[in-house]
Amino acid sequence: MKKILLFLFLFVVSASFTLDAGVQDKKEKQEKKENKIFNTVCPVSGEEIEGDYTSTYKGVTYAVCCKRCLKKFEKEPEKYIKNLSEDGKQFKKGDK
Repeated sequence: MKKILLFLFLFVVSASFTLDAGVQDKKEKQEKKENKIFNTVCPVSGEEIEGDYTSTYKGVTYAVCCKRCLKKFEKEPEKYIKNLSEDGKQFKKGDK
């Protein structure tokens, strides 16, 4: 009887770890999907994106080329978002 209870206990514990791992994987995939960077050019300077400077505004993650541009973007995101083409791949002439 003790062996059966021990087996059941171990089974329940191992099953819970398996379920937790699956839930964690799903959460990580969702976070990566949500954090996909929209643009390939900096909305502030028009330069190509080379760093890891990002900011999320209204659920969209935007990348900028440097810390200075990040500060400007976070201060007035809508002003700089207007500088991007609809697909985020081109810089439109606008206010810098």
